[in-house]
Amino acid sequence: MTMEIGLSGCGGGLESEGEVRDWLVLAEEVESLGFSSLWINEEHFQSRAHTGAARNCVDPMVLAGALAAKTSRLRIGFSALLLPLHHPIRMAEAIATLDRISGGRIDFGISRGGNQRYFDAFGVDPARADEAFITSLRQILDCWREEPLSLGANSYCILPKPVQRPHPPIYIATYHKERARWAAEQGFYLIQHGIQSPTHLATILSAYRSGGGRPEQVPVGRFLYVSNDDRSAYRELFPVIEELTAFLRKIGITKRGVLTEEELIPERFYQEIVIAGGPATCAEHLRSMRELYGIRRVNGLCSFFGFLPRDLLFRSLTLIAREVLPLLREDSSTGNVATIPGVSYAE
Repeated sequence: MTMEIGLSGCGGGLESEGEVRDWLVLAEEVESLGFSSLWINEEHFQSRAHTGAARNCVDPMVLAGALAAKTSRLRIGFSALLLPLHHPIRMAEAIATLDRISGGRIDFGISRGGNQRYFDAFGVDPARADEAFITSLRQILDCWREEPLSLGANSYCILPKPVQRPHPPIYIATYHKERARWAAEQGFYLIQHGIQSPTHLATILSAYRSGGGRPEQVPVGRFLYVSNDDRSAYRELFPVIEELTAFLRKIGITKRGVLTEEELIPERFYQEIVIAGGPATCAEHLRSMRELYGIRRVNGLCSFFGFLPRDLLFRSLTLIAREVLPLLREDSSTGNVATIPGVSYAE
């Protein structure tokens, strides 16, 4: 079973220092290198005062349109849009427009969200966020049907309609096992953004599978860095990991139950959460994930939230494409089930 690698982050995994327009140039390079997709995450208020690091996050809709116009093969996804923060009719129109601009290459990744600061700023009652998410999703799907949509005393045909029919693939982003099971039961895909321990990932994938979902269809995000060899990878990346773990601790990631304080210790984070090393080491780790979880889609968080310098990011992407992907296509795995520390994937 071969694997495909996409990229994920605020800038579709291309964010680094420099101007946003530089990401568009890099997107063309990434497409030529053979990556499968770019996934854009919705974030707000990423100033240093609030997060401890000034992340380079922009409007995901505008960026998706620019990326779609600059590329011809890459799928453009969202990992994810926070549905309760948006008006469903405007969302339906925007996604359908993007799907037409891209020629049917949009993946509609959505989440109920859980950031209290976002709810406060956008006037969303967190007690009604689940209801708002379901209601909004249903109305978006109604907008994409051919039948007119009843709104008040009148009916309207919502245009445009997406190229992909009946609608673009819908991916539910969640770190909660009940919602993962629900996504499978509703016939939706699941996406995992990747800021989670191997044990937590196993729990969510197991819940998705229990609802009838197929783990091989789940894009699984992981921090990924490839250097010339294991030693140079550690030397180049470890200072970045120290900054990243400090940032994750600052924003309270452990309160979400996806990582523990101990797992945020930089050395442990590097060894257990990050995939890093030379091409052979990274390919073997990806094979291990494939055998252990049954996945075949990985979204590389290769910019490390923008902490990775641009020159190292581009070199890592080049090595992934030219040396890691060919090793995965060769599929030289022995077929033995590999193990990752701390993980049990029993039903």
